[in-house]
Amino acid sequence: MRGDPSRYVKDISKSLLTGGSVKNNAIKHLTPMIVTSVIAGVILSILAPYGTANFPLATRLAFWTGLCIAGGGGAGGFDLLLAKLKRTIAPWQQALGQSIVSTLMVGLFYFGLSFISGNTPSISGVIITLFYIWVIGITICGIGMLMRTQKAVPEKIPSRPALIERLKPHLRNAEIYAITSEDHYVRVMTSKGDDLILMRLSDAIKEISPLKGLSPHRSWWVAETGVKQVKKSNSKISLLLNNDNIVPVSRNAAKSVREAGWI
Repeated sequence: MRGDPSRYVKDISKSLLTGGSVKNNAIKHLTPMIVTSVIAGVILSILAPYGTANFPLATRLAFWTGLCIAGGGGAGGFDLLLAKLKRTIAPWQQALGQSIVSTLMVGLFYFGLSFISGNTPSISGVIITLFYIWVIGITICGIGMLMRTQKAVPEKIPSRPALIERLKPHLRNAEIYAITSEDHYVRVMTSKGDDLILMRLSDAIKEISPLKGLSPHRSWWVAETGVKQVKKSNSKISLLLNNDNIVPVSRNAAKSVREAGWI
């Protein structure tokens, strides 16, 4: 390690306290993991698997909680190391790295207790035990990876307005200029012609997203890309569409037209 080790430790401590330089905010990342590890440790202490029912409750709590925190801390430590190094890896690589570091931490805790209690495992016993620990670790980290990737999937934004699907087939690839109400219908003006649809103007406007535009009049909605020119005559404003139709702009809507930068 280059530089002063104590300075390196101080930098990490500062990052943990402030959340400033660690990529995903160390405290936010580690706190849920530690809490989950403690809860898992308490549950395992109550269930007392693998013959630990013979131990006192306090001993079981220390043993299982310590194992769970060691595993969770190992996985979290791997993430913090990636953040410190500013490395980005594939999700499966992250899960694998988490499981390996987690296995090493759990192994150190488990075999450390074994040596302290005077039980020295054989080399084959160490390898087999570490393998079992890793299988559990990779399963948990793999599930975590799947949950992260599902959360990371962005919400699909419609690429074109739903209103287009209501148009006649030959108009569905056209560009919408404007929509206007005509009795119980709306007229949809496009670059390839008009179409009448039986629906309310308010419902049609809801289905026009993600097109940008505004309502210059209570009976109109106009797309920003559908305006050829803004005309001003005395105090009146009107919009000339690309199909040469003229749309009136009401006094109440004039402010919105100006704020949109159309004038």
